[in-house]
Amino acid sequence: MKTKIPYRRLCVGALIAAFLTAACPVPRRAEGSQEYLKAVTYVSDAWVSNFWNSESDHMDEELAQIAADGFNCIILVVPWREFEPTMEPISFNRYAFDKLNKVMKAAQAHGLMVELRVGYTWDYYADDESALRFRELLRSKKCREAWLSYADKLYQQVSVYPNFHGGFITWEDFWNYVEDADHFGDGWYSRNEAKVIGYQAYLKERYTLEELTEWYHPSEPFGSYEDIYIPRRSSYAYKLFYEFYDDYLMGILKDTQAVFPNLSMEVRLDVDPVDNQEGTGKMGVPHYQTFGCGDSDYTSLMYSVSMGYGPHNMISAQQAIETMNQQLSIVKSHNGGKPVFIDQLLYMDMTEGFESNARLLESERGAFLIGIAPTLRAYTNGYAVWSYRNYANNPLYNSQFALGVRGWEVSGGTTVERNGSRQMKLYGGGAIAQKVGHRISGRSTHESHVRFTADSNEPVNLTVKLGRTEKTVQVDGSQQFDLNFGKIDFYEVSFQTDGEVYLDNIQMYNFVQDGQLRDMEGNELSCMEAVRSLNAVMN
Repeated sequence: MKTKIPYRRLCVGALIAAFLTAACPVPRRAEGSQEYLKAVTYVSDAWVSNFWNSESDHMDEELAQIAADGFNCIILVVPWREFEPTMEPISFNRYAFDKLNKVMKAAQAHGLMVELRVGYTWDYYADDESALRFRELLRSKKCREAWLSYADKLYQQVSVYPNFHGGFITWEDFWNYVEDADHFGDGWYSRNEAKVIGYQAYLKERYTLEELTEWYHPSEPFGSYEDIYIPRRSSYAYKLFYEFYDDYLMGILKDTQAVFPNLSMEVRLDVDPVDNQEGTGKMGVPHYQTFGCGDSDYTSLMYSVSMGYGPHNMISAQQAIETMNQQLSIVKSHNGGKPVFIDQLLYMDMTEGFESNARLLESERGAFLIGIAPTLRAYTNGYAVWSYRNYANNPLYNSQFALGVRGWEVSGGTTVERNGSRQMKLYGGGAIAQKVGHRISGRSTHESHVRFTADSNEPVNLTVKLGRTEKTVQVDGSQQFDLNFGKIDFYEVSFQTDGEVYLDNIQMYNFVQDGQLRDMEGNELSCMEAVRSLNAVMN
């Protein structure tokens, strides 16, 4: 399974700017009786792709810190496959649901509400690609039934808790098909896909063949709707596919709201570029028809300060605030005036692949965070930060041995309860290994680290192997190690010892997501004070 860093969007600045309204006075905040949400995406000391198979044995301390920093809510990212591993027959993962109960109760004890991101694409529950079932939603009735059973089970589990606030799906988790469709071409495969997913039927209900010929510009007029194929993403005709896909997303949302009341959707703010009808330039395709989010009483969205700007721009706090007002005004003008929940407020974004995005000047981050309070009051019912605690892109499954030896190849070892935590105990000559190369990119272009804690009652030698490279450390008592293997290719990570040793909290990574709030150890970073100040005034 290919591992993907949580998706961030590359904004087409010139196209988005064309849709911005002129700066206008900030209106009064939309009325609402619910408490204003100030949230963090909670992953404990793991990350979104392996949180649900980790121990989180410092959960109480972590949630207490979140509350002390002025937040009143956490977002839990709930991967579909990890909670519902099989669809035929439908089955549920007991450990994941048990942990969900644990988090709900702990959050309630610390006065924190809980919002769910329903249906995250990526997990390590199995080795095949978890995104495949999201594509199958377009074509399979059984898959759709399984999705609704997952959403129903999730809602029934959490809705009994008084601190449950709600949930949202996001266009990001369903977007893989849109990206793949760009490669279908105009032959039999693309025509068959257009039929199977309902694209041809959708067009037949709305457009004549003559109109579609004008959209597509084929060398010969279409003879029937069965000749219609999925166009290239850059072509003018792809505007029709965006229209179809937005309608499909609204259908998924409507069906899911029937089992998960008031479910919202993170809508796509990006204006997607396609060729104009004359083929002389580009035009933008917005996704306004999704902004109302069906029966939900609020619209969710991700907001980045890069939105509305071309690449490589460095932005001041004032510029970023003005643009934010404009962008949110557009959303409100197309969602029926509903309040907006910013489920990811990205005042900075270090995600790989998006280094060219416009950025807020580092020295202006604090001013932006403190200065957006009037904007948030005017347009939103809450906001959330994605990277409250920095995390590594750790591709290991069961990296804290919460599930015993599951996911590991073990010889000469076993898991034990020790010091309030489950750990791996290796005897002399014992070894553990896990295949990870298929889950992580940048293996030969980024420096790869193996980070772990180890303990022994006497000095022992522990050899860590990543690919063909080995490093040996001496463990004598309780220690933490972070071994830099440099830029190497690898497929597997392994540990072997010549004496009795205890291992825990293993991370293999080549990227750390930085939000400048708290580091991987939970220590305060440069933006934390500004966020606390923002939280204090947003009541």
